[in-house]
Amino acid sequence: MSTIDVYILHTSLVKEKFDFVFSFVEKSRQDKALKFAHEKDRLLSLGAAYLMKKYLPKGRIIENENRKPYLEGGPFFNISHSGEYIVFASHPTREVGIDIEQVREDKVDAIKYVLTNEEKDITDPVKLFQIWSNKESLIKCLSTSLKDIRSVGGLPLEGVRIFDGESYFTKSTIYRGYSLSLTLKGKEPFELNIKPVESI
Repeated sequence: MSTIDVYILHTSLVKEKFDFVFSFVEKSRQDKALKFAHEKDRLLSLGAAYLMKKYLPKGRIIENENRKPYLEGGPFFNISHSGEYIVFASHPTREVGIDIEQVREDKVDAIKYVLTNEEKDITDPVKLFQIWSNKESLIKCLSTSLKDIRSVGGLPLEGVRIFDGESYFTKSTIYRGYSLSLTLKGKEPFELNIKPVESI
């Protein structure tokens, strides 16, 4: 079974090493970060740019029509952020989608609007956030825009899901109060290897 490394970066480290991170990333990413009015958003943006530059081979990153970033020549990769964390994962040959969501009791009611009939009787807040992040990871793996997230099932939390006749393997976990989900195109299972970035 293959193992997927998931790099996770806390914004406090980006703040601590702000000058280095800012100079490390491309000017376009610097400009993008500076457009945010709030420090938290600047740190998340710079942290995402740092992870992409640190863990991807050199190459030009482009976006498809739905704004999903791609590296010319591969590998496939994806990035997400929520609260104080940024996560990054890549795969050499399979489309990948990753999503992280901070588990917050005050957001549970909003999740109920994205549940399928199969999911609507679930009340456990942690599981609801896992379903939500699982849906998001599949959408990001699909590399498409969907108007109705309810058309995407969030179950199972680990295993094969079928969408539009294609198979996707997904895995969800809880990390320090956050729901983290990763989906790869294809049926082949994988293990998650969460790697906190402890120094920059």
